[in-house]
Amino acid sequence: MIFLSVSDLTPGMCMARDLNFYDTASRGAVCIRHGQKLTDVLITKLKVANIDGAYIDGEHSEVRVISSINRQIKTDAINNLQSLSENFIDSGKGVMKRDIEEIGGTTEMLIDALSEKKDILVNIADIKMYDDYTFHHSLSVAIMAIAVGIELGFSKAQLYELGLSGLLHDIGKVSVPIEIINKNGRLTPEEFAIVKMHPVHAANHLMERGLVPKNVLLGIVAHHERWDGTGYPYGLKGNNIPYYARILAVADVYDALTSNRPYRTPSPPNEAIEFIMGGTGTHFDEQIVHAFLRKVAPYPTGTHIILSNHKEATVLKNNPDQPLRPLVSVTDDDGIAQIYDLCNDIATYNVVISGLAEPDESRDEQE
Repeated sequence: MIFLSVSDLTPGMCMARDLNFYDTASRGAVCIRHGQKLTDVLITKLKVANIDGAYIDGEHSEVRVISSINRQIKTDAINNLQSLSENFIDSGKGVMKRDIEEIGGTTEMLIDALSEKKDILVNIADIKMYDDYTFHHSLSVAIMAIAVGIELGFSKAQLYELGLSGLLHDIGKVSVPIEIINKNGRLTPEEFAIVKMHPVHAANHLMERGLVPKNVLLGIVAHHERWDGTGYPYGLKGNNIPYYARILAVADVYDALTSNRPYRTPSPPNEAIEFIMGGTGTHFDEQIVHAFLRKVAPYPTGTHIILSNHKEATVLKNNPDQPLRPLVSVTDDDGIAQIYDLCNDIATYNVVISGLAEPDESRDEQE
């Protein structure tokens, strides 16, 4: 199995994992099943939906992708979040203790999975092999947050609270009208005021029922606060922002930037990382940003990228200290592979990653 960018997919390749996404043309969800062969139509749909790529069976490359989280754990997490959200919006029912226990069980499994592989960078493409609804965003944020917590030396109890905060941080959005969530354009002041209350609605709902620890509530309610005090809902600043919320803030913004949304296309991983780095000390806590960059792989092993010297390359190994400067393999015009160490080789210091490899136009014409 290998992860290939959408530009490298060709008809006849066989899917190694299910892939769900939203098709704007048909205005409906599309699922390409494990074992299904790709066609021109399906590849076009992936390109239009701005999907990064897919996991493919077969010997298409010697590079293999290491999965961060077992697929069953991710599926269970999504199912549990969907069930909890249904109770959240049911005024006569509300979130129950059983809902939190199920989410808590998922949190423990995520912690165990990431702790077993704590030397492996979190593979963003791996955890984003779902569509971009609130539940899948929450799962991605929780995984990244737990990975950062492990990097910071958190105890298992702290990781549990942090992971639970991540899974529940956006549950309040289910109370926001869908036309506001999916609005294609700038929100009015009145609409933004509604959106800004989603962390408060979630925290109040859970607090009234005494379902989660105080630290979890603080992480949920403050995950949109900014280090310089310009965030919401309370305009907290610096160390007054709860610690879990500072971690969620970084993970939340990164996943939002790199996800497909009805109102915009996703940012390339390098641009999202640069945005996070640029927000250090204004939007984000510097310590948290450094820990995040050591644990997240914007270009997972096996990803096909294009370099600033216009050469296409394949990522062989990520560098934890320099996430935008991995070890890559470049094949020259004679078919000879060269290794570029973008981090340590002085000859490549002026070479940077420009983004994912663009589709081969000559190949598209043949297809």
